[in-house]
Amino acid sequence: MPSFDRPTCTIFYEDTGPRDAPAVVLLPSLLCDVEMFAHLANNLADRYRVLHVEMRGHGRSSAPTKRFTQEDQADDVAAILDHAGVQSAVLVGLSQGGFTAMRCALYHPSRVRALVLLNTSAATESAVNRAKYMAMAASVLAMGVTDPIAEAVLPLMFSEGFIASKSPVIEHWKQKWLALDKRGAFLAVDAVANRGDLRSLLPKIASPTMVISGDGDRALPPAKGEEIAQSIPGARYVLLEGAGHLSTVEQPEHTTSLVRGFIDGLGLSA
Repeated sequence: MPSFDRPTCTIFYEDTGPRDAPAVVLLPSLLCDVEMFAHLANNLADRYRVLHVEMRGHGRSSAPTKRFTQEDQADDVAAILDHAGVQSAVLVGLSQGGFTAMRCALYHPSRVRALVLLNTSAATESAVNRAKYMAMAASVLAMGVTDPIAEAVLPLMFSEGFIASKSPVIEHWKQKWLALDKRGAFLAVDAVANRGDLRSLLPKIASPTMVISGDGDRALPPAKGEEIAQSIPGARYVLLEGAGHLSTVEQPEHTTSLVRGFIDGLGLSA
């Protein structure tokens, strides 16, 4: 797995697929590592060069030495492309990954060939949600992710039906959250909770875009995705029935089919 140093942290990413193929960058959700996109990454690697990122403070990427923003993470994407020797790529981002992907399309437009935005938002968090997330982040910084915090996160990440029927998968993700680096998790939640509002800038995005929402997403409901799709010129919108926030975990085959179909339809060459 390649890694490189940024000013305040070290970033890791997986690099699979043909080196001379069109590139796709996968940007995971808050509190998640590359496993959440594993099915998609494996499917794409037969035809595309897949750069599968561990976001700051997640997985093997280190916790930054100071606070950061979603704009900093957009700069990380440009730096990853530089490190990999890739001029431009399709960006696929879920939740936090979507926040980052949209900012990259706005501030590094020449590096973005297309966007796939899953279960994400262009708006700020409400004051109430921001206060809740920062209280949780403070607790994580003090004690790490505890079992009560992991239990509170579950309904934000998964649909009610999935939680009731997929206990081994749920337990697996709970254990991953309990093992998160506490400083990395704190800083990542801080960057998500205090992100800015992009809605007025979305019409400037010229990249072909597909927006996907899960109808059971309680963290960022479908209205957030609809708003993005209505604001980016020509964007396509898809609603996944029975899927929660981590739709790539709940419905890996369906989300992979949608994303792969969209990317294949672009007709990209290296």
